[in-house]
Amino acid sequence: FIITGGSGFVGQFLIRKLLSLYPESHIHNLDIHHPTSLSFSNLSNHIIDLTDQQSLKSFKFSENDIVYHLAAYIFTDQVPPKAKREGWFESLNVYGTQNLLAAMEENGAKNIAFISTDMVYGSPQTNPIDINHPLNPNGPYGLSKIKAEQLIGDFCARSDCRSIIFRPRMIVGPGRFGLLNRLFFLIRNNLPVPLIGSGKNYYQLVSIHDCVDALIEFHEQDDSSGIYHLGSTDPLPRVIDLIKFIIKKAGSSSFLIPTWGKGAKAILSFLDTVNLTLLYPEQFTVADQNYILDIRGLTENLNVHPKYNDKDILLEAYRSYC
Repeated sequence: FIITGGSGFVGQFLIRKLLSLYPESHIHNLDIHHPTSLSFSNLSNHIIDLTDQQSLKSFKFSENDIVYHLAAYIFTDQVPPKAKREGWFESLNVYGTQNLLAAMEENGAKNIAFISTDMVYGSPQTNPIDINHPLNPNGPYGLSKIKAEQLIGDFCARSDCRSIIFRPRMIVGPGRFGLLNRLFFLIRNNLPVPLIGSGKNYYQLVSIHDCVDALIEFHEQDDSSGIYHLGSTDPLPRVIDLIKFIIKKAGSSSFLIPTWGKGAKAILSFLDTVNLTLLYPEQFTVADQNYILDIRGLTENLNVHPKYNDKDILLEAYRSYC
């Protein structure tokens, strides 16, 4: 197994699960960082920068390798100011993918699984969102993932390779908080929790555990290919009910403050423009909208059935935070 970005959140969970299922296998992690919390005799870490073609030449792929391409720039504190974002996201998400595919092609590797994003869709025109929904991202991150998907499609068309692309909702689990850091901080400290909009919308999540299970099916089903959504199962709670559930389970005295959605988003947009970013446009634009992915392709074609609902997912993450 070859994993790019194995020191990241999804990568570390995937490495643990693969080694528990296939203890005789060997995993090669290609990353600019070592996964500090992982140490296995059958895990080899290679310091490789996907944005540097020469760096990739130090690793040789083989025809039967299963490549899990997880390395990506995502929304973190490292995101540059607005004017520089497109180039920053593309440097790894697009050109890093291009370099990886070139190295695979040179060595005859023909199997790649890729984590894309639901942000390729932008604001949903329909709910649930079908896999054929128009691609109209609200910013450079989603756009970079569209370009990466296209590169993989072109690579497989000319090289007769097998690929699977997953477009997940926000991946949540123990140890990864991101956007949830602010929410959990407020709840833990019994502070008011402002919402973007009324909170009466449905906003699906996906568990890291279900995400990893889907990735592993790419190896277990050697004829699997295509593009699939990753999301939690029904019934989905409204945002306001989901957060109230966490507040109750936490024994917190926090309370929710609904807002005028358009006004809140206008303020967040202004702050982003003057480089005082609290949330990025691709995050807050859809925060008050219903956002549900249709996962029938996942369940019917791959026979992957998510086990975790949104309440389970968020509660596990909150308990890990505390």
